[in-house]
Amino acid sequence: MLSNTFWACLPLHIARATIPGAVVATFFFVNACSDQRRSLARPTGPEVASLAAYTQDDGTYFGDVVPLGPGNARTYVTIQNGLPVEIGVEMTEGAIRGLPTAGGHDGHNTKQHKMVDAWDLPLPPQAGATAYKSVYVGWMPTGHEAPYNRPHFDFHFYVVPTAERLAIDPADPQWGQKAASLPSQDYWPQRYFPLNLLINKPAGEVTAPAMGLHWLDVAAPELHGAEFRYTLFYGSWNGRIIFDEPMITKAVLESRETVDVTLPPAARYASEGLRAGGYRVSYNEATDRHRVALTQLAER
Repeated sequence: MLSNTFWACLPLHIARATIPGAVVATFFFVNACSDQRRSLARPTGPEVASLAAYTQDDGTYFGDVVPLGPGNARTYVTIQNGLPVEIGVEMTEGAIRGLPTAGGHDGHNTKQHKMVDAWDLPLPPQAGATAYKSVYVGWMPTGHEAPYNRPHFDFHFYVVPTAERLAIDPADPQWGQKAASLPSQDYWPQRYFPLNLLINKPAGEVTAPAMGLHWLDVAAPELHGAEFRYTLFYGSWNGRIIFDEPMITKAVLESRETVDVTLPPAARYASEGLRAGGYRVSYNEATDRHRVALTQLAER
């Protein structure tokens, strides 16, 4: 994703960018006039379906099984009181232990961002009340640059369909403009900042094809000297936050520990449907399966 020089200097970037000064202040000022004309109320037009239309039987529903290395994976959604409360990925033990351990990887698998070890996972229809439209998982056997240089999985939950994600292409004549188009201030999750502002580079240079522009939590422990174990990135494209990405090391999954994190919220969310307020990593001994999930789903 980024150079070793950047990661080595990241604490300094964070110290300067926790309140990003003139760069962010200018961005906020430019957006201020349009923000004043926007209501904080969520849209209520006919395109916004009532959640009552999605009320369904309680239980856990699964997407189609997808081979993942010598194991397999599938998505799931858990319904309580008629509405989704959790959406995630469930993987067998073989999917954790049988994947490649080396390769020519630059942080998104290859220099051409081909995502060689990546899998699209279909969602079950019961996920319809959530904001999430598509899911795919990437395996990083050598990680990204430090501090993310640990074998890990990227779990991408997109609020756009796969075709729209794949259209994030440097061949787009508006690539730079769309990459640099950030949501207005009140859509920013607390503590999160986009890479282009953190390192003062054009957004197009640090936006990943078929993914988007990554946003970091500047309070994440691994950015302050701790070993990377798990974290969550957000991502944007063309003025919207389009993905939530728990990034979980293989070591955490193998430890079978439970991780339960509440995320700092944004004031507003552009996508309709239930959005996550946290994420969880867990292991079910009875089924011998691992789960990585977005949790605390609610209308936000």
